[in-house]
Amino acid sequence: MHLIPEPDLNIVEFSALKPLVDADTCITIGNFDGVHRGHQAVIEHMLEMARTQSQAVIVLTFYPNPSVFFNQPVQPFYLSSPREKENQLLTLGVDRVITFRFDREFAELTPEVFMLKLKETLGLRVLVVGQDFALGKGRQGTIPYLNQLGDQYGFEVRVIPHLDYGEQEISSSRIRNYLDAGAVDEARKLLGRPYRVTGEVAHGSDRGKKIGLPTANVAHWPGKKLPAVGVYATLVNLEGEVYQGITNVGYRPTFEEQTRVDVEAYILDFSQDIYGHSISLDFIQKIRDEKKFSGVDALLAQIARDKAQAKRIFQND
Repeated sequence: MHLIPEPDLNIVEFSALKPLVDADTCITIGNFDGVHRGHQAVIEHMLEMARTQSQAVIVLTFYPNPSVFFNQPVQPFYLSSPREKENQLLTLGVDRVITFRFDREFAELTPEVFMLKLKETLGLRVLVVGQDFALGKGRQGTIPYLNQLGDQYGFEVRVIPHLDYGEQEISSSRIRNYLDAGAVDEARKLLGRPYRVTGEVAHGSDRGKKIGLPTANVAHWPGKKLPAVGVYATLVNLEGEVYQGITNVGYRPTFEEQTRVDVEAYILDFSQDIYGHSISLDFIQKIRDEKKFSGVDALLAQIARDKAQAKRIFQND
Protein backbone atom coordinates (compact mmCIF):
# COMPACT_ATOMS: atom_id res chain seq x y z
CA MET A 1 0.00 0.00 0.00
CA HIS A 2 2.52 2.63 -1.19
CA LEU A 3 0.24 5.64 -1.05
CA ILE A 4 0.77 8.89 -2.88
CA PRO A 5 1.27 11.69 -0.36
CA GLU A 6 -0.39 15.06 -0.59
CA PRO A 7 0.99 16.81 -3.68
CA ASP A 8 2.28 19.85 -1.81
CA LEU A 9 4.66 17.84 0.40
CA ASN A 10 8.30 17.87 -0.64
CA ILE A 11 9.69 14.33 -0.52
CA VAL A 12 13.50 14.40 -0.56
CA GLU A 13 15.67 11.81 -2.30
CA PHE A 14 18.49 11.05 0.13
CA SER A 15 21.04 10.71 -2.68
CA ALA A 16 20.17 14.23 -3.85
CA LEU A 17 20.42 15.86 -0.40
CA LYS A 18 22.36 19.12 -0.68
CA PRO A 19 23.67 21.33 2.13
CA LEU A 20 20.55 22.95 3.59
CA VAL A 21 21.82 24.84 6.60
CA ASP A 22 24.93 26.79 7.52
CA ALA A 23 24.94 26.03 11.23
CA ASP A 24 25.40 23.32 13.81
CA THR A 25 22.26 21.22 14.17
CA CYS A 26 20.51 18.99 16.65
CA ILE A 27 18.80 16.19 14.72
CA THR A 28 16.39 13.39 15.53
CA ILE A 29 15.32 10.58 13.20
CA GLY A 30 12.16 8.51 13.21
CA ASN A 31 8.71 7.79 11.82
CA PHE A 32 6.98 10.18 14.25
CA ASP A 33 3.61 8.81 13.13
CA GLY A 34 0.92 10.64 15.08
CA VAL A 35 3.46 12.90 16.83
CA HIS A 36 2.27 11.50 20.16
CA ARG A 37 3.30 12.54 23.66
CA GLY A 38 6.46 10.44 23.52
CA HIS A 39 7.52 12.21 20.33
CA GLN A 40 6.61 15.54 21.88
CA ALA A 41 8.88 14.82 24.86
CA VAL A 42 11.81 14.14 22.52
CA ILE A 43 11.21 17.41 20.68
CA GLU A 44 10.87 19.36 23.93
CA HIS A 45 14.18 17.94 25.14
CA MET A 46 15.85 18.85 21.84
CA LEU A 47 14.54 22.40 21.92
CA GLU A 48 15.77 22.97 25.47
CA MET A 49 19.19 21.59 24.62
CA ALA A 50 19.51 23.39 21.30
CA ARG A 51 18.68 26.78 22.83
CA THR A 52 21.76 26.59 25.06
CA GLN A 53 23.98 25.70 22.08
CA SER A 54 22.40 27.98 19.44
CA GLN A 55 21.68 24.94 17.28
CA ALA A 56 18.94 24.48 14.71
CA VAL A 57 16.54 21.60 15.44
CA ILE A 58 15.79 19.26 12.53
CA VAL A 59 13.48 16.24 12.39
CA LEU A 60 14.20 13.59 9.75
CA THR A 61 11.35 11.29 8.85
CA PHE A 62 10.26 9.03 5.99
CA TYR A 63 7.55 8.36 3.44
CA PRO A 64 6.33 5.73 3.08
CA ASN A 65 6.69 4.41 6.61
CA PRO A 66 9.16 1.47 6.54
CA SER A 67 6.46 -0.81 7.98
CA VAL A 68 4.23 0.05 5.02
CA PHE A 69 7.10 -0.38 2.55
CA PHE A 70 8.08 -3.83 3.79
CA ASN A 71 4.78 -5.27 5.04
CA GLN A 72 2.22 -3.80 2.62
CA PRO A 73 -0.73 -3.59 5.08
CA VAL A 74 -4.17 -4.01 3.55
CA GLN A 75 -5.84 -1.45 5.81
CA PRO A 76 -4.94 2.25 6.08
CA PHE A 77 -2.03 2.59 8.50
CA TYR A 78 -1.04 6.17 9.18
CA LEU A 79 -2.00 8.15 12.28
CA SER A 80 -0.98 11.34 10.51
CA SER A 81 -0.65 12.14 6.84
CA PRO A 82 2.77 13.41 5.71
CA ARG A 83 1.50 17.00 5.72
CA GLU A 84 -0.18 16.66 9.11
CA LYS A 85 3.00 15.23 10.60
CA GLU A 86 5.12 18.06 9.24
CA ASN A 87 2.69 20.70 10.52
CA GLN A 88 2.47 19.06 13.95
CA LEU A 89 6.26 18.98 14.29
CA LEU A 90 6.69 22.58 13.12
CA THR A 91 4.00 23.68 15.58
CA LEU A 92 6.09 22.19 18.38
CA GLY A 93 8.88 24.59 17.44
CA VAL A 94 11.37 22.63 15.32
CA ASP A 95 13.19 24.58 12.62
CA ARG A 96 12.90 22.11 9.78
CA VAL A 97 11.27 18.79 8.90
CA ILE A 98 12.83 16.74 6.11
CA THR A 99 10.87 13.80 4.73
CA PHE A 100 13.04 11.27 2.92
CA ARG A 101 11.62 8.92 0.32
CA PHE A 102 11.87 5.42 1.77
CA ASP A 103 12.63 3.03 -1.06
CA ARG A 104 14.85 0.04 -1.67
CA GLU A 105 17.93 2.20 -2.22
CA PHE A 106 17.33 4.07 1.04
CA ALA A 107 16.75 0.83 2.93
CA GLU A 108 20.15 -0.48 1.75
CA LEU A 109 22.12 2.49 3.17
CA THR A 110 24.74 1.67 5.77
CA PRO A 111 24.66 3.65 9.02
CA GLU A 112 28.09 5.13 8.27
CA VAL A 113 27.08 6.46 4.85
CA PHE A 114 23.87 7.88 6.28
CA MET A 115 25.43 9.61 9.28
CA LEU A 116 28.37 10.99 7.33
CA LYS A 117 25.96 12.56 4.84
CA LEU A 118 24.03 14.20 7.69
CA LYS A 119 27.30 15.56 9.05
CA GLU A 120 28.36 16.95 5.67
CA THR A 121 25.02 18.38 4.51
CA LEU A 122 23.13 19.28 7.68
CA GLY A 123 25.93 20.18 10.09
CA LEU A 124 25.02 17.40 12.54
CA ARG A 125 26.41 18.08 16.02
CA VAL A 126 23.94 16.25 18.29
CA LEU A 127 21.81 13.22 17.41
CA VAL A 128 18.84 12.62 19.75
CA VAL A 129 17.27 9.15 19.71
CA GLY A 130 15.08 6.85 21.79
CA GLN A 131 16.59 4.06 23.85
CA ASP A 132 15.72 1.26 21.39
CA PHE A 133 16.76 3.22 18.27
CA ALA A 134 18.64 1.56 15.42
CA LEU A 135 18.97 2.52 11.77
CA GLY A 136 20.31 1.27 8.48
CA LYS A 137 20.19 -2.06 6.71
CA GLY A 138 19.53 -4.85 9.20
CA ARG A 139 19.29 -2.24 11.98
CA GLN A 140 23.08 -2.21 12.12
CA GLY A 141 23.14 1.35 13.41
CA THR A 142 22.68 0.56 17.09
CA ILE A 143 23.34 3.19 19.72
CA PRO A 144 26.82 1.82 20.60
CA TYR A 145 27.76 1.87 16.91
CA LEU A 146 26.38 5.38 16.46
CA ASN A 147 28.49 6.48 19.42
CA GLN A 148 31.55 5.09 17.64
CA LEU A 149 30.61 7.00 14.48
CA GLY A 150 30.08 10.11 16.57
CA ASP A 151 33.59 9.84 17.99
CA GLN A 152 34.95 9.40 14.48
CA TYR A 153 33.04 12.15 12.71
CA GLY A 154 32.45 14.67 15.46
CA PHE A 155 28.88 14.41 16.68
CA GLU A 156 27.30 13.46 19.99
CA VAL A 157 24.53 10.89 20.56
CA ARG A 158 21.99 11.57 23.29
CA VAL A 159 19.47 8.90 24.29
CA ILE A 160 16.01 9.80 25.60
CA PRO A 161 14.15 7.16 27.66
CA HIS A 162 10.62 6.10 26.71
CA LEU A 163 7.78 8.18 28.07
CA ASP A 164 5.06 6.19 29.83
CA TYR A 165 1.46 7.09 30.55
CA GLY A 166 0.68 5.43 33.85
CA GLU A 167 1.81 1.86 33.30
CA GLN A 168 1.56 2.11 29.51
CA GLU A 169 4.43 2.83 27.17
CA ILE A 170 3.39 5.48 24.70
CA SER A 171 3.74 4.20 21.14
CA SER A 172 2.13 4.62 17.73
CA SER A 173 1.31 0.89 17.70
CA ARG A 174 -0.62 1.16 20.96
CA ILE A 175 -2.57 4.11 19.58
CA ARG A 176 -3.46 2.10 16.47
CA ASN A 177 -4.70 -0.71 18.71
CA TYR A 178 -6.92 1.73 20.60
CA LEU A 179 -8.36 3.04 17.34
CA ASP A 180 -9.07 -0.51 16.19
CA ALA A 181 -11.06 -0.98 19.40
CA GLY A 182 -12.91 2.33 18.98
CA ALA A 183 -11.26 3.60 22.18
CA VAL A 184 -10.60 7.10 20.85
CA ASP A 185 -10.65 8.48 24.41
CA GLU A 186 -7.69 6.23 25.30
CA ALA A 187 -5.87 7.15 22.09
CA ARG A 188 -6.34 10.79 23.03
CA LYS A 189 -4.46 10.27 26.30
CA LEU A 190 -1.39 8.98 24.46
CA LEU A 191 -1.58 11.57 21.68
CA GLY A 192 -2.07 14.49 24.03
CA ARG A 193 -4.94 15.67 21.82
CA PRO A 194 -8.02 14.14 20.17
CA TYR A 195 -7.46 11.91 17.17
CA ARG A 196 -8.22 13.98 14.08
CA VAL A 197 -9.45 13.16 10.58
CA THR A 198 -9.42 15.97 8.01
CA GLY A 199 -10.90 16.16 4.55
CA GLU A 200 -13.05 18.01 2.08
CA VAL A 201 -16.82 17.83 2.34
CA ALA A 202 -17.89 15.93 -0.76
CA HIS A 203 -21.23 14.97 -2.27
CA GLY A 204 -22.39 11.51 -1.32
CA SER A 205 -25.83 10.01 -1.81
CA ASP A 206 -27.43 13.08 -0.11
CA ARG A 207 -29.82 10.61 1.51
CA GLY A 208 -29.37 12.23 4.91
CA LYS A 209 -30.54 15.57 3.60
CA LYS A 210 -33.63 13.96 2.12
CA ILE A 211 -34.69 12.55 5.50
CA GLY A 212 -33.97 15.75 7.41
CA LEU A 213 -30.54 14.70 8.62
CA PRO A 214 -27.95 16.51 6.47
CA THR A 215 -24.46 15.10 6.96
CA ALA A 216 -21.01 16.09 5.77
CA ASN A 217 -19.36 13.30 3.80
CA VAL A 218 -15.64 13.76 4.55
CA ALA A 219 -13.27 12.77 1.73
CA HIS A 220 -10.18 12.10 3.84
CA TRP A 221 -6.66 11.10 2.80
CA PRO A 222 -6.94 7.37 1.95
CA GLY A 223 -3.85 6.39 3.94
CA LYS A 224 -5.32 7.72 7.19
CA LYS A 225 -6.25 5.12 9.78
CA LEU A 226 -9.86 5.46 10.90
CA PRO A 227 -11.34 4.54 14.27
CA ALA A 228 -13.34 1.31 14.37
CA VAL A 229 -16.72 1.28 12.66
CA GLY A 230 -19.24 3.04 14.87
CA VAL A 231 -20.79 6.35 15.92
CA TYR A 232 -18.69 8.91 17.79
CA ALA A 233 -19.03 12.22 19.55
CA THR A 234 -16.78 14.56 17.59
CA LEU A 235 -15.78 18.18 17.59
CA VAL A 236 -16.00 19.66 14.10
CA ASN A 237 -13.44 22.29 13.12
CA LEU A 238 -14.63 24.49 10.27
CA GLU A 239 -13.04 27.78 9.20
CA GLY A 240 -11.71 28.55 12.66
CA GLU A 241 -14.94 27.67 14.46
CA VAL A 242 -15.57 24.54 16.52
CA TYR A 243 -18.97 22.82 16.55
CA GLN A 244 -20.32 19.79 18.35
CA GLY A 245 -21.23 16.81 16.21
CA ILE A 246 -21.70 13.10 15.84
CA THR A 247 -19.78 11.13 13.23
CA ASN A 248 -20.52 7.75 11.72
CA VAL A 249 -17.57 5.70 10.54
CA GLY A 250 -19.00 2.81 8.58
CA TYR A 251 -20.96 1.27 5.74
CA ARG A 252 -24.47 2.80 6.15
CA PRO A 253 -26.13 -0.66 6.26
CA THR A 254 -29.67 0.70 6.69
CA PHE A 255 -29.68 2.02 3.12
CA GLU A 256 -27.10 0.11 1.11
CA GLU A 257 -24.43 -2.56 1.18
CA GLN A 258 -21.15 -0.67 0.87
CA THR A 259 -17.71 -2.20 0.67
CA ARG A 260 -15.87 1.04 1.48
CA VAL A 261 -15.96 2.80 4.85
CA ASP A 262 -17.40 6.32 4.80
CA VAL A 263 -16.93 9.12 7.31
CA GLU A 264 -20.10 11.17 7.75
CA ALA A 265 -20.48 13.98 10.27
CA TYR A 266 -23.71 15.50 11.50
CA ILE A 267 -23.09 18.93 12.99
CA LEU A 268 -25.45 19.79 15.83
CA ASP A 269 -27.55 22.94 15.44
CA PHE A 270 -26.00 23.76 12.06
CA SER A 271 -27.59 24.36 8.67
CA GLN A 272 -24.98 25.93 6.37
CA ASP A 273 -24.01 24.51 2.97
CA ILE A 274 -20.36 23.50 3.35
CA TYR A 275 -19.75 21.37 0.25
CA GLY A 276 -16.17 21.83 -0.91
CA HIS A 277 -15.00 23.12 2.46
CA SER A 278 -12.23 21.45 4.45
CA ILE A 279 -13.23 20.25 7.91
CA SER A 280 -11.43 18.42 10.70
CA LEU A 281 -13.12 15.94 13.01
CA ASP A 282 -11.73 15.46 16.52
CA PHE A 283 -12.90 12.10 17.90
CA ILE A 284 -13.84 12.45 21.58
CA GLN A 285 -15.66 9.24 22.55
CA LYS A 286 -17.48 6.32 20.95
CA ILE A 287 -21.25 6.34 21.41
CA ARG A 288 -22.23 2.98 19.92
CA ASP A 289 -21.59 0.42 17.22
CA GLU A 290 -23.01 0.92 13.74
CA LYS A 291 -26.15 -1.15 13.14
CA LYS A 292 -28.79 -1.74 10.51
CA PHE A 293 -32.21 -0.26 11.31
CA SER A 294 -35.62 -1.40 10.13
CA GLY A 295 -36.31 1.92 8.44
CA VAL A 296 -35.93 5.70 8.50
CA ASP A 297 -38.09 6.26 11.60
CA ALA A 298 -36.02 3.83 13.67
CA LEU A 299 -32.82 5.42 12.43
CA LEU A 300 -33.98 8.96 13.27
CA ALA A 301 -35.09 7.86 16.73
CA GLN A 302 -31.63 6.41 17.37
CA ILE A 303 -29.92 9.55 16.03
CA ALA A 304 -31.94 11.61 18.51
CA ARG A 305 -30.59 9.41 21.31
CA ASP A 306 -27.09 9.70 19.88
CA LYS A 307 -27.34 13.50 19.88
CA ALA A 308 -28.44 13.53 23.50
CA GLN A 309 -25.59 11.18 24.45
CA ALA A 310 -23.07 13.32 22.55
CA LYS A 311 -24.18 16.43 24.39
CA ARG A 312 -23.67 14.64 27.72
CA ILE A 313 -20.19 13.64 26.60
CA PHE A 314 -19.30 17.21 25.63
CA GLN A 315 -20.59 18.53 28.96
CA ASN A 316 -18.33 16.16 30.84
CA ASP A 317 -15.29 16.54 28.59
